[in-house]
Amino acid sequence: MKKFLGLTIALLLSLSNTVLAQSVAVPVGQQGAASQNIERPTRGSTKSQVSNRFGDPSQQFAAIGQPAISRWVYNKFTVYFEDDYVIHSVLHP
Repeated sequence: MKKFLGLTIALLLSLSNTVLAQSVAVPVGQQGAASQNIERPTRGSTKSQVSNRFGDPSQQFAAIGQPAISRWVYNKFTVYFEDDYVIHSVLHP
């Protein structure tokens, strides 16, 4: 019985290693490399500067929390504001 259990565990482990090794198709460092050059707002820009440069967002979410954080969603990225200033912009996957 121990021998059977040991062989079963060994088989399962070998199968799981095979599946994990085959599931990685693109190295993490290369994911989204083509999108990295998309221009987006920089930290410290004001809402009016973002609006003038990138136009109206497709969605605007009102400020919540303390400090007040709002976000504007554009086609390829989302911009996060603290009060009137950009704190971060994130590319969409």
